[in-house]
Amino acid sequence: MSVIAVFEYEVKPGRLQDFLKKLAQAAEPRFNSPVMAKSVRMFRSTVPGPDHCVILMIEYEDMAAYGARTAFENANVEWRKLFEPTRDSPETLISVELLTELPPDVAGQDEPERVPFGFRTQ
Repeated sequence: MSVIAVFEYEVKPGRLQDFLKKLAQAAEPRFNSPVMAKSVRMFRSTVPGPDHCVILMIEYEDMAAYGARTAFENANVEWRKLFEPTRDSPETLISVELLTELPPDVAGQDEPERVPFGFRTQ
């Protein structure tokens, strides 16, 4: 089941290009590992503004793939140095959230739909 790691960054005013250069460095072949992300998407906050928030969504095949990639990053000195927070960093990591895919048939064919309390339709 797919896992998406959601990283929320606050980017200093006028430093978005510096942050994008850092992400480009992270995509260099020297940081390739046996397990890589399936997809990477980046968004920026537009409302309520100002647009200084960047959301990076990285999708992995499953939790094992996420774990293998995270272990690679933690063991890689150059990777840790690249993302080490410093006073001059263009970004500040605000939060990290892991999402796991909820398949459409989660309730099963013969079971009633399971929804959180307060959201029942009957």
